[in-house]
Amino acid sequence: MTFKFHGGASAAFLSALLLSHTAAAHVVADPAEGAAGSYFRTALRVGHGCGTSPTTALKVLLPDGLTTVRPQAKPGWQIEIENTKLAQPVDAGHGRKTDTVTSAITWRGGNLPNEQFDEFGLSLKLPEQAGKPLWLKVIQTCASGELRWEQIPAADQDAHALERPAALIRVAGGKADSKAAASIGMMRIEQPFARATPAKIGGAFMTLVNTGAGSDKLLKAASPVAESVELHTHIKEGDVMRMRAVPGIEIAGNGRTALEPGSYHVMLIGLKQPLKEGSSFPLTLTFEQAGSVTLEVPVVKAGGSPEAGSHAGHGGHKH
Repeated sequence: MTFKFHGGASAAFLSALLLSHTAAAHVVADPAEGAAGSYFRTALRVGHGCGTSPTTALKVLLPDGLTTVRPQAKPGWQIEIENTKLAQPVDAGHGRKTDTVTSAITWRGGNLPNEQFDEFGLSLKLPEQAGKPLWLKVIQTCASGELRWEQIPAADQDAHALERPAALIRVAGGKADSKAAASIGMMRIEQPFARATPAKIGGAFMTLVNTGAGSDKLLKAASPVAESVELHTHIKEGDVMRMRAVPGIEIAGNGRTALEPGSYHVMLIGLKQPLKEGSSFPLTLTFEQAGSVTLEVPVVKAGGSPEAGSHAGHGGHKH
């Protein structure tokens, strides 16, 4: 490709072009900003191999301050999780404490050609304090060679000037609503909960709040705790209420839609283990306009009310 430039703007344009190409080649987190105290879904984007050699493993070293981190399963890749024992227990949400945190996650065994890019997903709970950047050091192993994305800029240094910068996640300021468990775009999810059950099916409930002027729609849900996840509602047929799957759930502009027992809800089918009171599980919601967000759903006692799950919002589980 040949570029011809005229005038003084040519050098600036070429500089910006080269800078954007270099930045795109880095391993980056996308999205790269989430609200303090929120549950946040991101992905590490790998744009190339080592020279022309394909990527065969990716390891991310997690910084201090992350108490809950879950990797996304990736077909063709195995996942290894390394944990670290803490000297003192820390808050793990839902009123629980933990003295063990995830310190590193590795995907290996796949083959990502140099000419292609791919993403490696993470769900994590961001620190309660805003402002401090999170730098995720990444080791990219290839069939031949290795790239270590682990440089962290000084306070007055631009990360773009570094040859091998770590992946950055910015922790933005306070939550918009103390009841919010997750948010993405104009969509906010409040007070998610599920009821404890020993059965193979279960339900997840919450309130979807649309803060934008245009309508949106919940298209699907997914969770690793169940074989399949569907959107359901209850329909009265004669004197009998029956559950029916629905293709989507509308949320009007500046409106709210409740997912609650006896109405719209998320159906968990083929649970891999019983839902136990006091536990939690990840749930990914995909909206037509806002996109996808992953949140933690606390499990309350069997027959528990929506108010029983409200502590989740106070725990700051917002994306």
